[in-house]
Amino acid sequence: MDLSPGQAAESLKEIERTQRRSVEVHDYANAAPGFVIWGLIWMFGYAGSYLLPNYGFSHGINWLWFGLVVLGITASAVIGRRQHRAQHPGEAARGRGIGARWIASLAAFWVFVIAVMAVMRPVNPAVSGAFIPLVVALVYALFGIWRGLRFLLAGIAVAALTLVGWFWLPEYFLPWMAAVGGGSLVLTGLWLRKV
Repeated sequence: MDLSPGQAAESLKEIERTQRRSVEVHDYANAAPGFVIWGLIWMFGYAGSYLLPNYGFSHGINWLWFGLVVLGITASAVIGRRQHRAQHPGEAARGRGIGARWIASLAAFWVFVIAVMAVMRPVNPAVSGAFIPLVVALVYALFGIWRGLRFLLAGIAVAALTLVGWFWLPEYFLPWMAAVGGGSLVLTGLWLRKV
């Protein structure tokens, strides 16, 4: 069977589209558990901060959130390691390098957040409760620009919902973020699984 140059070019374009879509679906499937984990952490963190506003604070540190973030990082690392092992059996050394880069990326993110908080010195804890989701939304949006529309939409949703709660429901901002902020991440995680 002979292909014309136009048919060959179209076939190559279709292969490229299929390959791009395959990578996108793979990224979505890998990201889905993280969205669910962090959505649940937001739910517990924001609900706990609302229901027990002074619980866990010591020397300016909210130990509830600290514990939840450590739990989230640990769960994300375990899931990421399992995903890598399942997708790349026998490549443990490469997986450690990827894991180290993810840990370094998370550390850089948290150092940035802590540095900004040290400079801004928010008096109202709700400022921190709005700032961090907006930074997370930016990260999702930027990742989405490069890797898939659903990540971009997740970033837009988190930013929009955070701003709605901040400006229109300030007295209910924390429960709003628990229900809608955390809920949107959980729903996004479930949406990413269904491709």
